[in-house]
Amino acid sequence: MKMTFPVTVIGGLIVFFAVVTAAVFIPGLVWNPPQTLNAHPYTSQEALGRETFYSNGCNYCHTQYVRAEDTGMGDPSDGGDYFFDNPMILGSERTGPDLSYIGRKRSEAWEIEHWQNPRKVSPLSIMPSFEFLSDEELEAMASYIFNLGDRVAAEYMIRPPGPYLSATNTVQVPAEPPASGNQPQGWPIWTDAGLQQGKELYVVRCMTCHGCAGNGLGTYAGTLIVTPADYKQEPFRNMPEDEWFWHVSEGIQGTVMPPWKESMTEEERWSVINYIRQIFSRPVERDPDEGDPSGDYAGLTNPVELTVATLDEGKTIFIRECRVCHGDAGTGHGPFRSGLQPLPPDFSDGSYGTLQDPSYTDADYFWRISEGLPWSAMPSWKLRYSEEDRWRLVHYLRAIFTQTEEPPAAPPDGQDFTFPDIFKAEAMPDSASYERGKQIFLERCAHCHGLAGDGTGWDGQYLNPTPANFHDMAGMQMSQQGQAEHLAKVTFGIQDTAMPTWGEVLPVRDRWDVIKYLMATYMAGKPMEKSAYGDGSVAATFVTLSRDNWVGEGHVISPTHGADLYMSYCATCHGEDGQGNGPGTENNASGGPAPFPADMGEPYIMWRVWEGVPESMMPPFDWLLTETEMWDIVTNVQQMTATSQGGS
Repeated sequence: MKMTFPVTVIGGLIVFFAVVTAAVFIPGLVWNPPQTLNAHPYTSQEALGRETFYSNGCNYCHTQYVRAEDTGMGDPSDGGDYFFDNPMILGSERTGPDLSYIGRKRSEAWEIEHWQNPRKVSPLSIMPSFEFLSDEELEAMASYIFNLGDRVAAEYMIRPPGPYLSATNTVQVPAEPPASGNQPQGWPIWTDAGLQQGKELYVVRCMTCHGCAGNGLGTYAGTLIVTPADYKQEPFRNMPEDEWFWHVSEGIQGTVMPPWKESMTEEERWSVINYIRQIFSRPVERDPDEGDPSGDYAGLTNPVELTVATLDEGKTIFIRECRVCHGDAGTGHGPFRSGLQPLPPDFSDGSYGTLQDPSYTDADYFWRISEGLPWSAMPSWKLRYSEEDRWRLVHYLRAIFTQTEEPPAAPPDGQDFTFPDIFKAEAMPDSASYERGKQIFLERCAHCHGLAGDGTGWDGQYLNPTPANFHDMAGMQMSQQGQAEHLAKVTFGIQDTAMPTWGEVLPVRDRWDVIKYLMATYMAGKPMEKSAYGDGSVAATFVTLSRDNWVGEGHVISPTHGADLYMSYCATCHGEDGQGNGPGTENNASGGPAPFPADMGEPYIMWRVWEGVPESMMPPFDWLLTETEMWDIVTNVQQMTATSQGGS
C-alpha cells in the first residue's frame, strides 16, 4: 500500500487508539485485584480530601507507591491497596516523602499546621504554603492523609525486607560441660563460640566509630554528623536477630555505616553481631578465666628500654585508647565503663603485687593487651598497635599504675618540660568560659586533683608523684608566657607522672576553659560575695521535687550511703558538720562556703547539688553522680542541718 497522507494519518490513529485501548481500557476492564487490608472505602470527607490533594498538585512531589527496593517506606505496594481508587493516581516524582504509609504517623492537627506554614515544623522544607485552602478543605485533606496505608502508628523499627526477614543465626554456640579441676575454660569456649573472631572483626571494622565500649563514641565518631549507634541502649538491647543481620549487611542509609555484605562473609557478620550482643547489648557477668600466657606469649620479657620518653609514648596511647574504660588514673573509673561486664580492673588494688614481688609478669600484661580478654570488652590491640607500642604501654601500666616496675629517674629541675615553639605565642582567648571549665574540671580532673583542687582526689592518692595541689598557686599572676606553658602542660601532660596528655582527647577550647577555671579559682580566687543560700528561693524546675514520688516508684533512699558520699564529695569544702571549714578550704584563694542554714528544704539542696552555684567553685554534680546518689546526699544534708544550729 502506498503511504499517502490519509493512509499515514488513519494508520497513526489506529495505532494510537490500539495502544490506549491496550494500556488504559483493557487493564481497567480486566484488572480486579483482591482488596487488601490497606484499602478502605473513602468517607465523603476523605473523598473531598483526596480530590483536594490531587487538584492542588501534591502528587507532583509526593507519591503513594512503594517499590520493592523502597522497603524503608513500608511494605511494597500491592494492587489491592488501590481497590477504591478511581482513577488511580500514584504520583510522579519524589521531591517530598512517599505517603503510602503516612496514616496515623502524624496527627491531623500537625498536618494542617504543616500545610499552612511548612517552615514552622520543618525549617528546611521547600513545600509551598497552602494556607489559601479553606478550613473545610484542610480538614478533609488531613482526614484523607490520616487514613492512608496500614493506619498503624509506627512505634517500632522498620522491619527487614524479604531476603533478611526471619534470618537465622548461622553461627551455632556449642554446648560445653563445666571444667573439672582448675583447668581454665575462658579462652576455649570463647573461641569455639566464634566470639574471638567477632571481637577481632569488631576491632578492625567497627571500633573506630562505635567505640571499644560499644556506645557509639569511638575515636572517629566525633567527625560524623550522625552519631553511630549506642549498642547499650534500646532499640539494640532487644532488637531481633534478623534486624541486626539486615543492618550489618546493608548498612544504614544516610550514615557512613557500610554494607558489610560486600567484604564480610555471612559467618563473619553473624560472629560480629554475636560479639556485640553478648558484650554490649545483653551482657551477662562472666569470669574471663583466661589462665596464664601461653604459646608465643609464654615467658616474654619487655624488650623496650624504660625511659621517660617511653613512658610518655605509652601514656599517649593509654589516654587515647584505654582511658575511656580504665580511667586516666588507672582505677577502672573511666567515663564509658557503665554497662560493661566485667568492669575494668582497678590497677591500684594491690592484686598486681609489689615492686619487690610482682604477681603479674611482662608477659601477663602484653598478652592481655595484645589479645584482649575472653568474655569482656577488652579489645585485641595487636590489630591496631605495633608490638613496640604495646610494650611501651606495658611499661606505662607497670611504672605508673601497678607500680611493679621502678620508674626512670625524673628529669632534672628545669628540664622536666619542653613544648613546641608554636605554643609560646598562645594566650587565653576571651571566649574561655569559667563555667565550662568548672564542668570539665569536675569530669576530668577532680578525681585526682580533688574537688577543692588540693591534690586529694579519690582516685589519685596512690599515684607517685601525687597530683598537684593548686592551692600553691594562690596569689600568682599568670603572664602570657605562663598561660602558654599551662596550655602545653595540659596538652602534653607532665613527664614521668600520670598527668594525662589531654591534647589527645580534649579540643583546644576545652583546654583553655579548664585553665580559665584554675586561674580564676586558685590564683585570683572566687570567694562568694554573699551567701548563695539567698532567701531560699528555688529554681522553678526543682520546686515540685517529690521524695514521695521517688520512693513510691520503687527507689530506696539511704542516708547512710548519703553520709559516705558526703564525706567523699562534699566534706572537703563544706566540712564534716556543714560549717564550710573543710580541709579543702585551707590556703584556698576562693575561701570556703558559708555554713549550711538550718532550714534548707529538699528542693533547694537538690537544686544546688544538681546544678551547682554559678560563678563559684560549687560544681554541678549531675555530671558526676546519679539521681539516686544525689537523693542520698540530699537526705543526709537535710538530717545534718535539722540536728544542728546551722548558720547564716
